[in-house]
Amino acid sequence: MDTNNLRAFQSHPELRVLLEERARALAAQDASDIAAGGDLMIRFRLGDERFALPARSAREIQPLRAYTPLFSVPPWIVGLINMHGRLLTCIDLRPLLDLPVSPPAPGSFLIPVQEGGNELVLLADSILGMTTDALELSPSPVMASNSPTTWIRGVDRDLSLVIDPAALFADPRLIVEYRAVA
Repeated sequence: MDTNNLRAFQSHPELRVLLEERARALAAQDASDIAAGGDLMIRFRLGDERFALPARSAREIQPLRAYTPLFSVPPWIVGLINMHGRLLTCIDLRPLLDLPVSPPAPGSFLIPVQEGGNELVLLADSILGMTTDALELSPSPVMASNSPTTWIRGVDRDLSLVIDPAALFADPRLIVEYRAVA
């Protein structure tokens, strides 16, 4: 069964029961075990790059169903996403890192991220999984852009770029000013 196909998932109630049992078991896991092992991280792929994001900042992971593209916005803004009746901005990290960009592919995922009262949605081509590791980071690579990317904390042992959500929200490039054309 294709796990990315929501209709196939809904037609197998035994899978939903199994996943709910797993979710309860994970929720009951002793918090000290997680703290001893490090941060719980969501690992995802975007283009040819691997990223890691602290799970505490992500609300959920959803398949990309539809989005509304916006005109005259920077290339890192994919568009608007309707998530549970709320319109959120979907961001593609690749243009912010001067990486090659392509439109969202079928089978892409959305990761809503919350930090300090702010919320946006990150685009992911695929979800690689979740891990709990002690983060021993190597320095982040020098990016091709002239502006420093302070929201990349470093590179972990799986060669994933580790994102600092608070620093990402503080990136001034995410502020888009409206200018009326006369």
